[in-house]
Amino acid sequence: MTAPKGNPKGSRICGSTRKLAPWIAVGCVVLALLPRANEVKLSLSRMSAGCLVIALALCLAYWFLNAGIWSWILESVGYPVPYLAGVRVWLTSESLRWIPGPGSICGACSRVTAARGLGVPLVVASISLPLELSVAVAGWGTVAVIGLTLSGLGLRLLSTYAGLIILFCAAGLLGVLGLRLARPWISRQPWFCAGLERLQALLHLRFRRDLLIRSYLMAVGLNALHGIGFWLMLAGLGGQHMVNPVAAIGANAAGWLLGFFAIGIPGGIGVREAGAALVLSPLMPWQQAVLAAALWRVLQIVAELASLIPWLFISDGRRARLEPLVEENIF
Repeated sequence: MTAPKGNPKGSRICGSTRKLAPWIAVGCVVLALLPRANEVKLSLSRMSAGCLVIALALCLAYWFLNAGIWSWILESVGYPVPYLAGVRVWLTSESLRWIPGPGSICGACSRVTAARGLGVPLVVASISLPLELSVAVAGWGTVAVIGLTLSGLGLRLLSTYAGLIILFCAAGLLGVLGLRLARPWISRQPWFCAGLERLQALLHLRFRRDLLIRSYLMAVGLNALHGIGFWLMLAGLGGQHMVNPVAAIGANAAGWLLGFFAIGIPGGIGVREAGAALVLSPLMPWQQAVLAAALWRVLQIVAELASLIPWLFISDGRRARLEPLVEENIF
């Protein structure tokens, strides 16, 4: 009995929607800035070059140090890789998605494929991705809560957007109800079955908690550093008197989380910037915050592409030989 073929028309619609989503998000941000184009030009003319240079340096430091967390994640499940080799794999797999080319470069050069070249089994390489994302979300969530609480911005947001927050909560409850109703259909989907198998394998793994805690603490510190870079962009546009560093760190983390959960928009582009600006709107003009967030995203992309340069001149020399710490750690 042959498996039923997928719907090619539905696949084309999903593919087109996925390609259009980031442009729609960016377009909404641009439309929001157009009515205040003169103020945007004035802000850009006053932009401090020193703030730009320091922010770019922080972004590069964040990018290279954050890449090493993946090596700790692999080691926590019993398959250590050489630190610099793990950094190289992470940086190239993340950065190459910005380079146009035939096919899915991100898929061909993904960390899963590259990790197999380092001797890591497919199941471990696949499981390392959701584990890494879990650590990242926990780190960003911690920074967002601490930043918004210490700055007092959290209470101001609750009072300003109480109605909107209630609406989002209601939408979330409806979403959960919808998922429960659609559960019989979802459970038959190949992607759901694959994800369930990966979760079951993840639950059977034996983790080194010290490495996971180290990864989490490193993520929290780096995310705070990332937020300082965002504050430098705000300061360069003249917003340092309206927003303190703690509030900027919290808003930056909240924007990252909003972009992460914006399903279907690659990299959360547009959503992260608008989200961070929305969080800061009780303290400063929304458009100015959006401009700072957009410039911060541009610097991040520049840093991602710049991170590829060292690996053009550094070769592995030899394939790393790895042995699992515990043979029975997989199942």
